[in-house]
Amino acid sequence: MVRRNVFNLDPPDHTRLRRLMAPGFGARPVAALVRTVHRVVGELVDAMAGTDTTNATNGMGATKARNTTKATDGTDGTDGTDGMGASAAAGGEVDVVRALALPLPILVVADLLGFPAEDRALFRRWSDEMLAGRDGAETRRSGMKFVAHITERIRERRSREGDDLLSHLLRAEDGGQITRLELISSVFQLLFAGDETTVNLIGIGVLELLRHPEQLALLRARPELIDSAVEEVLRYNGPVGHSRPLYAMTDVDFGGTVIARGDIIVPVLLAANRDPAVFPRPDVFAIDRSPNRHLGFGHGIHFCLGAALARVQARAAIGTLVRRFPRMALAVDPGELEWTRELFLRGVRRLPLRLHG
Repeated sequence: MVRRNVFNLDPPDHTRLRRLMAPGFGARPVAALVRTVHRVVGELVDAMAGTDTTNATNGMGATKARNTTKATDGTDGTDGTDGMGASAAAGGEVDVVRALALPLPILVVADLLGFPAEDRALFRRWSDEMLAGRDGAETRRSGMKFVAHITERIRERRSREGDDLLSHLLRAEDGGQITRLELISSVFQLLFAGDETTVNLIGIGVLELLRHPEQLALLRARPELIDSAVEEVLRYNGPVGHSRPLYAMTDVDFGGTVIARGDIIVPVLLAANRDPAVFPRPDVFAIDRSPNRHLGFGHGIHFCLGAALARVQARAAIGTLVRRFPRMALAVDPGELEWTRELFLRGVRRLPLRLHG
């Protein structure tokens, strides 16, 4: 049910859907979100540092304190701030994934779609359950809950359309440009894959800077390198391991290896981004690398539609952390960090930091 989207389709359906989705991710709407992104990052980082102990809102209707909302399946959802919580004031440690990387993108995407910000807790829980992959039945149940909630939000929006992306897609449905199945699948892709990619980009970015202190020092000395630093994270250890599976339409000789007609091909982006024919010293993490023609967001017609928005969020989150906490350090050995089981959408599940050394 959730495969009728731009990631899984080829032309002409891919072209039609991408054209409908593109207005929400163009230069103008992304630029309009920049101020919102920086404001939300600032407030989340304030909460991490313990400098804001009030139950303040982030400007999009979500509180920093524990949120509870009712899912369409009747279960309660929370924002998941148990454990280390959002503030490092008490114990001196904070999980930057839970406190910053997790809430930021779902708030931004929810704002883009016009979804209530409190939905983020439900979407995050269902995403985590689907990615864990411990039980096929559990994964399907979580996916069904996710889709049911999206379907209910779409039904609600019908009565009060606005200027958000979801309303734009609903008007396209009225005009016969997109089916209801494609609409649900496209919204699911934005909330699931788009959110997860940005969460992992922020987490991996902070981790790699801490694992390469000379590069972290360079970024502090030259903060204008933040754009280049994010691009190097995407190349060196990006959050998307491979693209979707492809099928050979005919026999292909690829570098002396014959790929037979009908064979499945999975392009591994992480391997391509370490190609020594393209990148000098490919195994070196260098935030001032130029040029940097990586494939972290894919290539061609399937280049990530939300790449610009993911970049804005990663630059704001990582840049703010580096500026605000000159003594931040990992609170655990890197070898103790838990990574997602999936190679496709990959990242650290927790990243405990000592913000003040």
